[in-house]
Amino acid sequence: MIETLQSLRFVFALTVMLAHFSYAGIEGHSTGVGPMFFMLMTGVVMSRSYGIKILNGTFSFKHFLLRRLFKFYPLHLVCLLAVVIVRHKTMMADDYLAILPNLLLVQSWIPVPTYYFSCNAVSWYLSDLLLFLLLFPWLFGKIGRMDIGTLLKTIALLMVVYVAYVSLVQTDDLNYWLYIFPPVRLFDFIWGMMLWRCYQLYPSLGHMRWPTFVEILLFCGVVLTIITYPLHERWHYALIHWVVMIPLVLVFMQGDSYGGLVSRFLKTRTMVWLGALTLDTYLLHQLMFAILLNNADKVGLHLPYLPMLALCVGLVVLLSWFVHSYFVAPVNRRLQSIIIDK
Repeated sequence: MIETLQSLRFVFALTVMLAHFSYAGIEGHSTGVGPMFFMLMTGVVMSRSYGIKILNGTFSFKHFLLRRLFKFYPLHLVCLLAVVIVRHKTMMADDYLAILPNLLLVQSWIPVPTYYFSCNAVSWYLSDLLLFLLLFPWLFGKIGRMDIGTLLKTIALLMVVYVAYVSLVQTDDLNYWLYIFPPVRLFDFIWGMMLWRCYQLYPSLGHMRWPTFVEILLFCGVVLTIITYPLHERWHYALIHWVVMIPLVLVFMQGDSYGGLVSRFLKTRTMVWLGALTLDTYLLHQLMFAILLNNADKVGLHLPYLPMLALCVGLVVLLSWFVHSYFVAPVNRRLQSIIIDK
């Protein structure tokens, strides 16, 4: 486990929660940076964990896919059921029709908001993730064998394809075609795999000068992309974020061994523990926010924005720990023992 990247998952999960938290007349600020980090990091971590097995022929696609699905699909089903229970009185026919694509994790392939943001809206990410899982063995089989020359040529080609696509696509729904559509988000996942390959070819990149300064500078870059997100929206969906996010992932991947003060903070037990709950907080937070904020007036809870934000995030983390400890982890172990380890 790369502890710095593990902890950063929670940091970027907070950006997602901030985007979805609207209260006291203050709207959430969308950034897109959270899902991008998750996709990049997934490419890095999966390449690190399974790359050698793919290249030496010992990789089992069936076991790989089942292990990954066991990590998130049971909780996805619980969240889906919870949404139906909570919202059944206001659900329309289209809402019920959207349940099947959600069950099959194909909702992000349907370019209609009532489908790709249906039920537990954040689960569109899982639909994209499923594509990454299905293509990962084939993609890494190619990327993992590239020398630096081929790698750089491939990066240049993919960048040209992406820039051409973003420049030419004409639509009123940029959010779907640049942010949700699975083949487009595949670029983020591929950059993660290529980043790991570059690190393999040049492990000396792990030695940085002035690591604390570089870490703080990159975090400032992330904040800048978040603040300027409403500007040049077409390019902020990915391209401008890549300028900061790709070096940030590389620096903190290195920071696990050679990092500065920020990396040391990220390696504390509390941050690593929070990072382990990221997927749970991601899937649970929007539903929990809706329940908490819709019932705040009923119980006479009137707080300013920041205390209410802290309370809601704290309750989401607490629920995530409970769900992870007493549902997700036990179910994961049980499914693996029955289906994989039998």
